[in-house]
Amino acid sequence: MNKKSEANKGIFLLLLSAFLYSIMPVLIRMLGNKGIPPISQVSLRYVVAFVCALLYYKFVAKAKIVLPKKHIPTLLFAGIVGYGLTNVFYTIGILNTLVSTTLFLFYTYAIVAPVLGFILLKDKVNKFNIISLVLSFIALLLLFQPTAFATWKLGGAFAFLSALTQAGYLIARKKLPEYRASYMMLVNTLLGTIVVGALGLFVDHSFYFQNGITHVSTTAWLVTILFGIDNFAAWLAMTKGFEYFHATSASIILLSELLFGVFFAFLFFNEIPTIATFIGGILILAASIVVILKGEA
Repeated sequence: MNKKSEANKGIFLLLLSAFLYSIMPVLIRMLGNKGIPPISQVSLRYVVAFVCALLYYKFVAKAKIVLPKKHIPTLLFAGIVGYGLTNVFYTIGILNTLVSTTLFLFYTYAIVAPVLGFILLKDKVNKFNIISLVLSFIALLLLFQPTAFATWKLGGAFAFLSALTQAGYLIARKKLPEYRASYMMLVNTLLGTIVVGALGLFVDHSFYFQNGITHVSTTAWLVTILFGIDNFAAWLAMTKGFEYFHATSASIILLSELLFGVFFAFLFFNEIPTIATFIGGILILAASIVVILKGEA
């Protein structure tokens, strides 16, 4: 596959990941309204995601399950912190503050990741990358206008933590190029299921041991299964997409999720886009186009 074909494949995978991720706030709110606590939301959908990852690994990738022989600390960090805790923090953020506030804070990872990539991975940052980063930050401000600081509190703090852990995952993934996306998904979902599952049993004790889980409706279970499949597909697409781009370029392309997010916020939460939102969307498109055409893949 030539360089142009690889870049096009990477762009498609990153855009697919962005679309799949944009659905998550809707599903989080649905499960929250159905009485499933935040951490248990994550742990239950991780079980589904792990089953999907295992089936994909065995029957699609057709690979043997082997224990890693090197980079174990980085793998553990990527799986436990970058994968497991990112979704826990993001879910708590969505349920405890405005969706727009959570999205604004979470997507700062697109600014943090390139900076970390430059410092830790020595990623090349040309003038077009810098232009894209500036456009992206202005777009964030226009899209979500973070003026309601009174609503941040607990939700905002966890949303920002999710941005830091997401950026950490993106950097860790680039340090593990020898591990295929299918293997990373298997490891991530396994570690996420174990660690977040144990955390859920501890924090949401009454949900599991005082009959809370028995009152979960069939609809909620179906949404949980759908969420797990979406979680698997979004993370797999992102991980494979990062095989073709530097952290700087890929994180900016992933900002296209904001455009999908604005649409779903309008559709499900009656959040009417403003002129500022429209301008922010144009800047996101401009930043993505600049980094695709001029940023280094």
